[in-house]
Amino acid sequence: METMIALIAAFLISLIGYGYFRRVEFSFGGGASSRMNRFATADRRGVADRLGDTVMDRFGLTIEGWEYELMWAQLGGYYDGKTVGSVLGSSILYLLGGMAYILMFNAYSLTFFLAVAIAAYFPYMKLKSRADDVRKSVKRGLPEAAALIAAEMSAGSSAETAITRAANLPGPLGRLIKDTVSIAQQSGRLIFSRDLIDGVLVEHFSKYRITHIEAFARQIDLVAEKGAEGPKQMGEVARGLAREYRSEIKSESEKLGNKLLLPMTLYIFIPFMLAIFIPLGAAIFQSF
Repeated sequence: METMIALIAAFLISLIGYGYFRRVEFSFGGGASSRMNRFATADRRGVADRLGDTVMDRFGLTIEGWEYELMWAQLGGYYDGKTVGSVLGSSILYLLGGMAYILMFNAYSLTFFLAVAIAAYFPYMKLKSRADDVRKSVKRGLPEAAALIAAEMSAGSSAETAITRAANLPGPLGRLIKDTVSIAQQSGRLIFSRDLIDGVLVEHFSKYRITHIEAFARQIDLVAEKGAEGPKQMGEVARGLAREYRSEIKSESEKLGNKLLLPMTLYIFIPFMLAIFIPLGAAIFQSF
């Protein structure tokens, strides 16, 4: 068992070393221009970024689930400039650190192996938690965005202008709409669908694979085709989203007691009982 662990650790360390040193270029002397050129082209990524990208390039890995979670997290402003390799690299570093600890201190027990596994899983768990927060934030922002678009259209603005104004909303949803407008402007395509061809709005929102977000985009897409009836239809959409949001909030508030039961038991009731019965038990045993 120890030999197998040592071989795995040695393989991973040699892989890291190869991925790092193959990028190192040795040069002696050189003028200021060559030094500036090396500085401008230097790889300034972190160790985890380089390690993860090297492993993924070397083995041709594609982790679709991680890419999906990273896309959502980046929509909320997290992990800017990062790749799936960055998350994978962090997992590998945690794994190597844990394995090194086990080898150095001969801590060959199930507890330590589980701790190393949890540590290696932590970067992805953190990524998914960030992505979940962004998804919830986007869902909360839908009624506000719909109300703003409805107000703009009621004031006489076109659907395209209303969408452009909604891009100024703060938060992930505003960024999602802003990206949609930017893609439409740069590609010269229409924001809304025409002649059975999906517009940029539906296409971009569908990429995030969330039912209520895609439904929101398709509702606005249909409203844009209504002409003079568009503002009225958009108002109905906004009111419908507001009703759904209030209903969901009410349902969540009713479930709050059950959700708080476990934390209250773990962090309040059990410590309280231990604080009472441990001294009492110790006093009883000392009396014999």
